[in-house]
Amino acid sequence: MADYDEGYEYEEEYGDENNITPEDCWTVISSYFDTKGLVSQQIDSFNDFQETTIQELIDEYSHLSLDENNPPPENGREIAVKRYEIKLGGITISRPVIHESDSTSAPLLPYECRDRNLTYASPIYVKMDTKITACIEEPIPLHEMDAQQQDEYARTGQEPTRLVWEEAPNTMQSTDPSKDNAAVFIGKLPVMIKSKACHLSRETEDDLFLLNECPYDQGGYFIINGSEKVLIAQERSAANIVQVFKKAQPSPFSYTAEIRSALEKGSRLISSLMLKLYSKGDSSRGGAYGQTIHTTLPYVKSDLPIAIVFRALGVVSDEEILNHICYDRNDSVMLEMLRPCIEEAFCIQDREVALDYIGKRGNQTTGMTRDRRVRAARDILQKEMLPHISQGEGCETRKAFFLGYMVHKLLQCALGRRDTDDRDHFGKKRLDLAGPLLAKLFRNIVRRLTQEITMHLKRCVEQNKLFQIHMAVKPQIVTNGLKYSLATGNWGDQKKAMSSTAGVSQVLNRYTFASTLSHLRRTNTPVGRDGKLAKPRQLHNTHWGLVCPAETPEGQACGLVKNLSLMCSISVGTSTEPIIDYMITRNMEVLEEYDAARYPNATKIFLNGSWIGVHQDPKSLVRDVQQLRRTNQIPAEVSLIRDIRDREFKIFSDAGRVMRPLFVVEQEDDPDRGVEKGTLVLTKDMVRRLEMDQTLPPGSDEFFGWQGLVNEGVIEYLDAEEEETAMICMTPEDLETFRLTKSGYEVQADNGDEPNKRVKTRMNPTTHTYTHCEIHPSMLLGICASIIPFPDHNQSPRNTYQSAMGKQAMGFFLTNYSRRMDTMANILYYPQKPLGTTRSMEFLKFRELPAGQNAIVAIACYSGYNQEDSVIMNQSSIDRGLFRSLFFRSYSDCEKRIGINTIETFEKPFRADTLRLKQGTYDKLDDDGIIAPGIRVSGEDIIIGKTSPINPENEEMGQRTKVHVKRDASTPLRSTESGIIDSVVVTTNADGLRYVKVRVRTTKIPQIGDKFASRHGQKGTIGVTYRQEDMPFTREGITPDIIINPHAIPSRMTIAHLIECLLSKVATLKGMEGDATPFTDVTVDSVSNLLRDHGYQSRGFEIMYHGHTGRKLRSQIFFGPTYYQRLRHMVDDKIHARARGPVQIMTRQPVEGRARDGGLRFGEMERDCMIAHGAAAFLKERLFEVSDAFRVHICEICGLMTPVAQLTKQTFECRPCRNKTRIAQIHIPYAAKLLFQELQAMNIASRMFTDRSGVSIR
Repeated sequence: MADYDEGYEYEEEYGDENNITPEDCWTVISSYFDTKGLVSQQIDSFNDFQETTIQELIDEYSHLSLDENNPPPENGREIAVKRYEIKLGGITISRPVIHESDSTSAPLLPYECRDRNLTYASPIYVKMDTKITACIEEPIPLHEMDAQQQDEYARTGQEPTRLVWEEAPNTMQSTDPSKDNAAVFIGKLPVMIKSKACHLSRETEDDLFLLNECPYDQGGYFIINGSEKVLIAQERSAANIVQVFKKAQPSPFSYTAEIRSALEKGSRLISSLMLKLYSKGDSSRGGAYGQTIHTTLPYVKSDLPIAIVFRALGVVSDEEILNHICYDRNDSVMLEMLRPCIEEAFCIQDREVALDYIGKRGNQTTGMTRDRRVRAARDILQKEMLPHISQGEGCETRKAFFLGYMVHKLLQCALGRRDTDDRDHFGKKRLDLAGPLLAKLFRNIVRRLTQEITMHLKRCVEQNKLFQIHMAVKPQIVTNGLKYSLATGNWGDQKKAMSSTAGVSQVLNRYTFASTLSHLRRTNTPVGRDGKLAKPRQLHNTHWGLVCPAETPEGQACGLVKNLSLMCSISVGTSTEPIIDYMITRNMEVLEEYDAARYPNATKIFLNGSWIGVHQDPKSLVRDVQQLRRTNQIPAEVSLIRDIRDREFKIFSDAGRVMRPLFVVEQEDDPDRGVEKGTLVLTKDMVRRLEMDQTLPPGSDEFFGWQGLVNEGVIEYLDAEEEETAMICMTPEDLETFRLTKSGYEVQADNGDEPNKRVKTRMNPTTHTYTHCEIHPSMLLGICASIIPFPDHNQSPRNTYQSAMGKQAMGFFLTNYSRRMDTMANILYYPQKPLGTTRSMEFLKFRELPAGQNAIVAIACYSGYNQEDSVIMNQSSIDRGLFRSLFFRSYSDCEKRIGINTIETFEKPFRADTLRLKQGTYDKLDDDGIIAPGIRVSGEDIIIGKTSPINPENEEMGQRTKVHVKRDASTPLRSTESGIIDSVVVTTNADGLRYVKVRVRTTKIPQIGDKFASRHGQKGTIGVTYRQEDMPFTREGITPDIIINPHAIPSRMTIAHLIECLLSKVATLKGMEGDATPFTDVTVDSVSNLLRDHGYQSRGFEIMYHGHTGRKLRSQIFFGPTYYQRLRHMVDDKIHARARGPVQIMTRQPVEGRARDGGLRFGEMERDCMIAHGAAAFLKERLFEVSDAFRVHICEICGLMTPVAQLTKQTFECRPCRNKTRIAQIHIPYAAKLLFQELQAMNIASRMFTDRSGVSIR
């Protein structure tokens, strides 16, 4: 890399070689990507689902039982109830296998799935135990009778009986001992590529090559029916978080506090609770008392005063209620605000009365007795209200405390002591990845599966049949349920397709390697795209380092579809029990024992939103828990947030939190390790170990790696919420400067010799310490923005435009493109790595799989053919192969089964016995009906010949004769394309039917109209191509490949485009790559000086000579290499014209679209122009004569289109009017005729009269 800085000042001054340099930071970043890869968030989430979640979901529905009342007696004994039980046990998931139609099985590899349109899935087996117990009535022996029973027995002589459960013979077990207790196959789980269940997860690069896989492919997607599907992360608001919002006035209430309460493992139950503080002037409900607070409860119709809910929860006295809400008894303002709430509920002073009050307002409580109402209210409070705290008995105290906490937060906001919450804070959002998404789906599927098993058991019992477990389990419920959602993207039950979220699963974009990676790291916010709200779309402060600020689509989805930053990762969720146990050992008081009056200032401890206790010494507790996390005793992904102002310590360990790694700064001197306070915990020794890792063999015990750094406490993961409690320094150099300044050293600012050096951020005098340090600021960007050189020198929307265009650039999408049969693929002939590179590119494998070429670019006006974003290109360069590309398109077909035993066949159809042959030529087909590789084909040629048998009874609309026994079902080449057959694959699909894929190859040569772009959003199309002799040349005889217009620069402010050109020029002259990483100390001056040293004008200008005349051009021209991309929009794929062609059946107007040879739309605005011009004849021609002209006969008496016209006999008659003479022939558009007839269907008669008819319209 080019070395621009002149050494670090402090190293000379203090001679400290232990300082961490930017190069060390890059070593750390490198170890992160070596360990994690770029799609680890997808793979980790799926692994967690497969290893733990599936078992948990099965356990949730593991116990199935069915009671049979009064069954037939067995062994002469009467049975009261017979209970059949099935218990679902442990699951096993093997690696993907295929069971062929000839009943052989083999391991299934991803390559084979793509080729044969199979689904890459693993079988799931569940252990199932069956048991039958019988409830038998038996007499009680004399010595076991109690006194009352003995008296009864003595009086009547009848023995008293009791019910006893005992195990009965298990008729549900199969008689075959090999099948007994064996695991049952319940269906197939689609497997994510490169996850633990995938065959590729343990392969080395060389092995991947042998398996026809590209070693650079990162995985993280599924293969469903041969197509690659990616699950887009879905953004949602976090559950179990109290948020207070101010209501826009006028509104009956001024503030609301909301919580969406859900059980930890993404459960079915989501229950919302809302507190409402009524406005001052609102005297409607409860307003007579002043500003009261009401709450909603699930399954309760009306809002309830909070005091009543407190009493129903067992907090009866006024004083206790106040203690639960207001922790400080001296806070008279808050107590005064609570006065109306207490007064309002004055008439209800008892718990039972309060429960009855709630019960009366329940949803289905009309006509219930008081006891049942009270029980219903108890159930609501126990099961439905705040279920995340607990759903068990005796949780009322904790729920009362939590409700009090919610009221406290609401009043704090109302009193102006704290701000209302921000809905768009990224810390309060969660991302659902593959794990939670599949869990949501799998829960419903398991429920359906268990219902089916129970139904089958019931049928067997009723019909007295033998129950067999493998007959009861329907594996297709699981297999098809998962497959349907992944294949269509409708996330939910197939029967309820309308209510499910669409677009969760998408076809993986394989245009360029960067577009694939970007697609795997995309997130979506499921909000209506046409909403007027701007806030959810805007970039938020909390997105820093987690979401790419540049990469988002333009238009509808702008700001709703986001992409993750490079080093961002997402939590998978961990258990909370060990943390609670640890806290209790560290003197945490559990909530049940908390007395607010005694400790008004205790810090509340929350775990995943649930208040679990209080602590007197939060500082030491937080420090201890942090130490646990840094020593890896609790998972690194747990986030610890100490809110000093609100006296809260929040711990989150749930799934879907977005986190990023940061360097930890030492807070105390540590003489053992020789680390001073205020320096990084990272040492040079650790960096050396990371460098040594590169030389170690795979799987070595000495491997240190990224995980080693995390275990040592050098790196800490922070999420958006915890980040707000940390002080983060931008670079290790800044940290060192800060430390030296605090120690009293005088640090010189070295801005003297370079006038254009980046201005360093001034040190904030109020900062007294830093807790963390950024690893490198360029990790803020996402995949596509990391390819841009110097993005920090561009106007921000230009980076957004390039992020979108970088996905459309041609290059190599994978190295195994020749083995793959993708629907479409574009491959650049000679891709080059850029001369101006960023350090992030090496992790995106952009050097290995580039998408563009270094073109020599001049910025000049030359001949006028590069106006308005068009470019002039050198035809001689094009002839030598500049930007030339290959285009592949695959066509596939299968012999489908029609009915039971008739199958379509691949063959060369003949006109003699085949109906409906297509226009194209069949001559290029071989006898087996498939074209051979190497044959040149053009539009409409048949490339796969296939016939389908005709049923002998079918008439086929009168075309069929006796000899016609088949119908043509061949596949022609697209009419607009031509090329050479590249490869043909003949195989069988999952059903054992023959399957053919044919790939056609075309060479695309740049021509006028093709689109190109630099990496700065500077896009343009070719306006003209000049041969080399017509292009301007420099004194060295160099001609440019591309000439762009100078007007493209000033208004767009893409300064990086110019710096890249300058840097690339230096890099070419020095024979090395130029480093264009953002946020580094490269200045234009430093690059200019290097250029001057090589004998060129320092700012990149050169004297040029006119190509036609040879005269010197008046101005100097900015000239140098710039990396250009060829984009997928090519004029050959867009050219379209039509004179005549197909029309729609309904309206008889031309069809739409190039693929269908459609017409060009003459729309409303074009019509308005013609009216404004007064071009009436032209209007009539466009909208009528060349569109849908139609003649129709109307009756001059009734004005309807009723006449029956027999044109051959020239007789016309309107039968309702008995009119044969007064009939007119008119010309109207067919669409108008259709409209009139549709109006008639709605009983609206639109009558048309000609001048001749003499009818006057009033």
